[in-house]
Amino acid sequence: MSEQVVLGYTAAIVAVFFFGTCYVPAKTYATYDGIIFQWFMCSGILMVGLGWGLLSNNWSQFSQSGMFTFPEGLLGGALFAIANLLIPTVVNTLGLGVGFMLWNATNITLGYCVSRLGLFGVSPTVPSMPWISLLGIVFMLASIAVYGTIKPTLKAPKVSKRMRKTKVKTDPEAENGELKVHWESVGSTTSLNSSLGENSPLLPQFADDAELANLSLVRRESLQESLVHPELPNFGPYMMPNELEEHVELMDADAEKTRKAFGMAVALLVGAFLSCCLVPFVNWKNRCSPSDPALGNPIVETCNPLNFVFSQCLGVYLTSTIVFLLYSLFHRFVLKRSMPRSVMRPAYICGVLWGIGLCGQLYAIGALGFDQIFPICSIGPAMVSMLWSAGYFKEIQGKKNLQGLAIGTVLVLIGTGLRVISM
Repeated sequence: MSEQVVLGYTAAIVAVFFFGTCYVPAKTYATYDGIIFQWFMCSGILMVGLGWGLLSNNWSQFSQSGMFTFPEGLLGGALFAIANLLIPTVVNTLGLGVGFMLWNATNITLGYCVSRLGLFGVSPTVPSMPWISLLGIVFMLASIAVYGTIKPTLKAPKVSKRMRKTKVKTDPEAENGELKVHWESVGSTTSLNSSLGENSPLLPQFADDAELANLSLVRRESLQESLVHPELPNFGPYMMPNELEEHVELMDADAEKTRKAFGMAVALLVGAFLSCCLVPFVNWKNRCSPSDPALGNPIVETCNPLNFVFSQCLGVYLTSTIVFLLYSLFHRFVLKRSMPRSVMRPAYICGVLWGIGLCGQLYAIGALGFDQIFPICSIGPAMVSMLWSAGYFKEIQGKKNLQGLAIGTVLVLIGTGLRVISM
């Protein structure tokens, strides 16, 4: 095994670990708002790009090397940022399990098709053992199906002051500006209905923690309201949320099918964007050539995959910043209320960890190819985040869930092994 292969797989392991770990620092905090959280996170991502640009700078020829900015990187970063911003909508309409399966299955399947069939300008890659390679993809997809059945034990939802102070006028059962809230036992058809005024707590006042763990908050909305929730927390495509979400019950039962169809379409779009966010990098790498000598100076190598880091990070940051500014204007002039709060330090650390993972992923793809690395870096982080949830946060409990975790992890490892030997 050559040194390049060893370094490539080492970089892939680094990418898988940091992608699967990047949201861990924020798991013990209430993130409140996914868009604001992502903007703080992207500040950390940009710092990794800036840091690498400075470290790799050729200080004797600083005008020719260092802070490379490629349009392909801006496009790839924008695709990832948009996909990440859409994830809360999918979770809100379909639930975490179904959404997780849809966007990750689409991500891996389309990514495989891009490299195998040569879509979007990518040079097609034919492995030495095509059927073994395809079987590895099947095992990875099977692991997604198994992971999607795991039901984590999460905390009861924390209700923000905005939720307590907002009067809901669209509920036909609401009277005098009061919100009709239903507390339902998990796994039961019984429910507890209570009319809540704007100063009333949303949690039952005399319920202990054990009882609250078996209750879920149900809020009634119209179809249009249920589809637009940019303020929902966002833990990315691999990590479980740290608390239960409210279940939105539509006032029109027939609209539930429309909401599910919309959620499925968005989930497929998320998977498509995630699978294509590195296609610009692959095309750049295929046609890149070292720069010409300038005034007798040595050739400056610009095709190092890590030189693409700053561009990709900048693309994520610029897209998230544009969305954040539009979101703030929407809050200020349309909703006429202050911006929801978020956590700055944990989000920033999350961005730094994600940026380190990106460095490993780009280097691994440059060394071993998109076809070999992309599926590993797509399903591997999900495995790592599941292990964090089970081992550290104790969110995966019960014999059935732990068996699902073990089976899913074994499927990931088998699929990865088959992909490696099929090169």
